[in-house]
Amino acid sequence: MALAASYGVRFGWWDYATGLKILAPGFVVGLVGTAAGGLWLARALGGNSSVGWKFGVAGLAGSLVLVVVPLNELRLILISPPIHDISTDPEYPPQFVALLPLRADAQNGPDYDGGKTILVDGKRTTVAAAQKKAYPDIKPYYALLGVANLHPQTTQFWRAFERAKNAGFDIVAFDEKDGTIEATHTGFWFGLVQDVAIRVKPAGKIGARVDIRVKSRIGENDAGASAALVRDYLQSLR
Repeated sequence: MALAASYGVRFGWWDYATGLKILAPGFVVGLVGTAAGGLWLARALGGNSSVGWKFGVAGLAGSLVLVVVPLNELRLILISPPIHDISTDPEYPPQFVALLPLRADAQNGPDYDGGKTILVDGKRTTVAAAQKKAYPDIKPYYALLGVANLHPQTTQFWRAFERAKNAGFDIVAFDEKDGTIEATHTGFWFGLVQDVAIRVKPAGKIGARVDIRVKSRIGENDAGASAALVRDYLQSLR
């Protein structure tokens, strides 16, 4: 049931909400399996018996996978601000251009949500302010390339391009002159798509600045997935 829920969304047989409804009874079965596996383990250890251990271990392990993954996702939703649009430059965020036709049917529009008012811990704030508070480490990346480098922006652009490919992003468009890269990232379980915009600009005479923006196509709270992608990509540049 869990695999059907996941791959049904991936293949477009039903939407994400329907996938979650299909997953729900499978999750309940997983809880029952985990409880039964725990009971078996306790009795096996108490009686110092290894009878049926192959089935017991397989059942317990499989149930734990089915239960732990959704529970961890729920945990991330509870501790994350209800945002799905992350940018290293909230004032002038990288824009989606080539991606617009691909996200025409997206639940979340292409415009940056930074000024949107949301409710966090019972208080009203903006998406940009919530991001700054929850993810203070997400900032532009600055690279100093040395006086011998005559084209720091170009050099850093291709570095940023290679890091984007290594990060598993599917490159949709890039422009060396403008220093822009647009890509998508597809999630593992349900195949949910996040759009990525990267911008490389000169920073002084020997440096370059890299900004990245990631936005989920559906959902108000992406459980920190966009922030994680941004953080991992920035880390790869160092």
